[in-house]
Amino acid sequence: MKKILLVSLFFLMPWYANAEGDIGIAAKGGFPEYLFLEKVKESEAHSTAEMISKALATGRMVIFAQMGKLTDPALGDKGFTGDVFANQWKAALEAEFMDASPDQQRIIDKLLWAGKLSMDNNQDRLNVKGVKWKHFLPAKWARETGLMFNSRTGIVTKQPAVNYRHPSNAPDQKEIEVLSAFVDAGSEAKPKGEFAMMGKQRVYRYFDPIMLIQPCLACHGKPKGELDMLGFQKDGFDAGDVIGLISVSVAVEE
Repeated sequence: MKKILLVSLFFLMPWYANAEGDIGIAAKGGFPEYLFLEKVKESEAHSTAEMISKALATGRMVIFAQMGKLTDPALGDKGFTGDVFANQWKAALEAEFMDASPDQQRIIDKLLWAGKLSMDNNQDRLNVKGVKWKHFLPAKWARETGLMFNSRTGIVTKQPAVNYRHPSNAPDQKEIEVLSAFVDAGSEAKPKGEFAMMGKQRVYRYFDPIMLIQPCLACHGKPKGELDMLGFQKDGFDAGDVIGLISVSVAVEE
């Protein structure tokens, strides 16, 4: 009897311990990542972050160009493999990386690896027949690419949004500040960056505005509040409005 009572109390203890506390809130303090495996010279911090941001933005556009095929329920195999995507992506980026230093090229190579792997990992999803929206969008690709890129570099990439739909796109305080400025600037919004601290690591934070393009109006356009095909309320934006930003945090050598 005593043994049964002790076991019962053991399983009840976590419930009692949490009964008075808040549940489901963000932990206080901490940083998204501070073990940076790749670091750059201060003189290359801005250009490195800019390259990463442009690469992600370009990859998103390469996928956008294929969305008609990728969302065609009549098609099975779309033929948009990781290799096909990577070749198109690299071709679109060739001019951007001509002046990359050896250190920057090593980082970019890891980003290209991550982007191709993300596309490879989604082949089963993309090639499902009979389903239009497969929950694969350019933003999903960039999010998954960023996570794998982070695993090999420690570099942090995000896509904070004015009205975010995925928890990872929730802006931090600095990103809210920058997003607000970008929204106020509208079509005149320009990328910006600054040095900051992430934990004990000095980093360069780079922010590049994302403007809403025509194909995205189906989900983010008007009328505001109407449900889109994914069940989210439309945002009421117009083409050209600032909808979010690409955020990149690169570690700087001491």
